[in-house]
Amino acid sequence: MNSPIDSSLPTTLGTVLFWAAVIACSVAQWFILRAVFRTLPTAPANSDVPVPRRWAEIVQVLLPIAGLVALFYGAWRAMHSA
Repeated sequence: MNSPIDSSLPTTLGTVLFWAAVIACSVAQWFILRAVFRTLPTAPANSDVPVPRRWAEIVQVLLPIAGLVALFYGAWRAMHSA
C-alpha cells in the first residue's frame, strides 16, 4: 500500500527529516527532564497550596518520552518496510 508521502518524498529527504524530528524532540525532552530534576520541592508559602508530588512530575515527564520512542520506532519501521 503506497501512501502519497512514499511516492513524492525521496528516501534520503525522508530520512533526514525523520532524524531532524528525533533530534528536535530529544533536545526538547532533555530540557524538560533537566527542569524537572533541577527544581527542588519546597514547602509552599501558603498552607492552602498543595505540596507538589515529585513522583507525579517524574511520571508526567517519562510517559511522553515512552510515547515518543514508540512513535518514532513505528515511523522508522513504516519508512523502511518493503
